[in-house]
Amino acid sequence: MSEATDFFTIAVIVAGAALVASLGARLARAPAMIGYLAAGMAIGPAGFGLVHGEQIHSLTDVALVPLLFTIGLELSPAPLLRMGARLVTATALQMGLTCAVTVAALVWLANLPWLTSLILGLAISPTSTAIVLKQLSDRGETNSPVGNVSTGILLLQDVIVVLVLIALPLFAGSADGGWGTAATKFIAAAAGFVGVAWLARAAVPMVVRVVFREPSREVMTLFAVVMAVTGAWAAGAAGWSPALGAAIAGLLLAAADVRHQLFAEITPFREVFTALFFVSLGMLVDREAVLKNPGILGLAVLACLIGKTVIAAGAIRLVGWPLRLSLGVGMGLATISEFGFVIGRQAVELGALSNELLTLLIIGAVGSMLAGAFLFPLASPISSLIARRLDKTEPSPQDSSASTDRKADMGHVIVIGYGLNGRNLTSVLSAIGIPFRVVEMNPGVAHKAKAAGIDVTLGDAARQTILEYAGLQSARAVVACINDQATTRRIVAQVRSARKDVYLLARTRSITELEPLYHLGANEVIPEEFETSIEIFAHVLHEFAVPTNVIEQQIALIRAGHYGMLRGRSPNQEVNREWLRWLETSATQTYFLLEGSPVVGRTIRDTNLRAATGVTIVAITRSGLPIGNPPADFVLAVGDVLVLVGTHRQLEAAKSLLAPPSVVREELGNH
Repeated sequence: MSEATDFFTIAVIVAGAALVASLGARLARAPAMIGYLAAGMAIGPAGFGLVHGEQIHSLTDVALVPLLFTIGLELSPAPLLRMGARLVTATALQMGLTCAVTVAALVWLANLPWLTSLILGLAISPTSTAIVLKQLSDRGETNSPVGNVSTGILLLQDVIVVLVLIALPLFAGSADGGWGTAATKFIAAAAGFVGVAWLARAAVPMVVRVVFREPSREVMTLFAVVMAVTGAWAAGAAGWSPALGAAIAGLLLAAADVRHQLFAEITPFREVFTALFFVSLGMLVDREAVLKNPGILGLAVLACLIGKTVIAAGAIRLVGWPLRLSLGVGMGLATISEFGFVIGRQAVELGALSNELLTLLIIGAVGSMLAGAFLFPLASPISSLIARRLDKTEPSPQDSSASTDRKADMGHVIVIGYGLNGRNLTSVLSAIGIPFRVVEMNPGVAHKAKAAGIDVTLGDAARQTILEYAGLQSARAVVACINDQATTRRIVAQVRSARKDVYLLARTRSITELEPLYHLGANEVIPEEFETSIEIFAHVLHEFAVPTNVIEQQIALIRAGHYGMLRGRSPNQEVNREWLRWLETSATQTYFLLEGSPVVGRTIRDTNLRAATGVTIVAITRSGLPIGNPPADFVLAVGDVLVLVGTHRQLEAAKSLLAPPSVVREELGNH
């Protein structure tokens, strides 16, 4: 079998196993990660042996690159700085104590060297970002108090792990040549890598400006892939882990305005390669090692889950968060990270860790992931139960998140597109005090909006990830103000699939887009041509003294019928009769009584206006004071403003009776 055929055989086996695992997990309502790990164990050496040896390691290395590149993209300095000292302290305590306890246990109980124990402690301390974020997203808890704290700790853990990977060559000091040689190699490699990173930091903004001068989805996708593989290649050439290089490449772009869009473009690749990574991780499980010491390995996994939960919960509680929240986050952070595998692999290559210990680390990581994935859904009820038993003053889940819920209830408006309509809408929202966020695809326009103090997410709103960055889950309304018809359809479909309850309004220029957009889930569709027509006829009806409330009613009828009247459709006959009745019988007009009017000094009864013309005086304003429903014996005076109701023909007849004789003669002369 040729190498090409062999490669495609492996690809078919692994991708097929991932697909079957995903479908099976969905049917079983279990986390997909469990299916991937189980599928890997089934097709790997521990199962049917369909894939083995270096094939697994190569697949793992390739799958890690986009996964860690996106993790680097998420490590933007701004949100990390906003997390505050409390979260930093909790993360440092959690990782430091977990590492210290692990080192002590391995040195005293397993009689391992302290350096080896330290590396294993550093590998066990972080939590699986992919599993926790996926679980939070699937359960809709990303923006909950537990989700916010968990996400913050995960991001800080990833920062620490990147620093550990950079410093890992120092831990290999005793392997070849002692600490002096290791330090020299480390300093030389670090200096070279820092130099490359500095050049990249200076060059990347210029490259970004050139590449994204004319935004294109294909260009963005290719740019993200090139950055990820270039970082991995550069790190490998310098003797570092390719996965570390991919993470640093993402980190270099984390502060760029385009990072959200890059994340959105590479997300489909990330999902695929995340599945492949966990399948390949499952394939690395050694069946013989598991069967040799199942009891000890089971106890080790259980001790890891309990120990990490207690340490994380204690660290979070110690810095001031409520007990219930601390327990919930602690149970979510119980798994071992995919970064643990990266640290272990790098340590083996540096000679600081044996292959046997890496095998046990992989078994422990997979075991913690499998058990932790089942544990996560139980975190909320268990933490609430324990908190009520241990702390009577502990606030209920509703109380502890009340402020967050109230803030979420206020909601905000997502304005997609910062063109003329988008700017006008945001101006009104800003003046009224309604919170909003703008999503804009064009970097130049987005930069101008940012300069004006607008909260802008740069990216394509047709991507679900971009909508999530803009806060779709907590938004009250979404308004699509862009010109691209196809993109508007995709946006409407994406928004409605993610949120069934959000108010969704779309603007379109083409009347052919009305029905498709309504069908996709838009609450309202505003066609510019028809709104211009409505504005025109509203002014015309005002000129003919049609009451404002009548005009507004007709506009509402037109819009409620999806502009059917303006699209040449036969209107409902009852609606049509209602329209004509209002136009014929409900005109309102004001009349100013001039000196010389024949009705001045007479009562309303004496004018006989209603009997003579059919017009009713419903109100009078005198000296700025309104008089509603004036009595029949009310005496009219010069300067009174009469509010008259009747048909257009009746109002014309009434004006002839109310006007001074000279005015009537002048009008007759003009005619």
